Amino acid sequence: MKGKKALYIALVIAGVCLAAAALILREARVPDSVGGALMGSGSGLAAMGLAQLLTLRAERKDPVQARKKEIEVHDERNVAIRRRAKALAGDVLQWAVMAAAWVSIGFGAPLWVTLAAAVVFVLKSVLEVYLVVRYQREM
Repeated sequence: MKGKKALYIALVIAGVCLAAAALILREARVPDSVGGALMGSGSGLAAMGLAQLLTLRAERKDPVQARKKEIEVHDERNVAIRRRAKALAGDVLQWAVMAAAWVSIGFGAPLWVTLAAAVVFVLKSVLEVYLVVRYQREM
């Protein structure tokens, strides 16, 4: 728990530092895209770290509720539901990437955009076949 707390505090500090760097660099006439990326990354890191710290605090205040939550997270039924949802989301994303490749052809995008989408589609398909074979051997 202490290690997690230190990590989340470090995330908050890093996020605040990135956001401060964005504000300082704004005065130095750095392009807005760099400042925006720094501010967005910093804000996201700080918010994530703060949310996790608040979660740890809530767990520390109510250990019974924290234990119930941990049991629910590791419950076989819930694990199976999450895995099924991830698999379906992966399939939807795979076909969305292929649709994006077709749309990029229709809009006359550079060839590398279409090829990149096709490569992602093929890599996901190959990875899926590899994992199916691997899991069949293990189970």
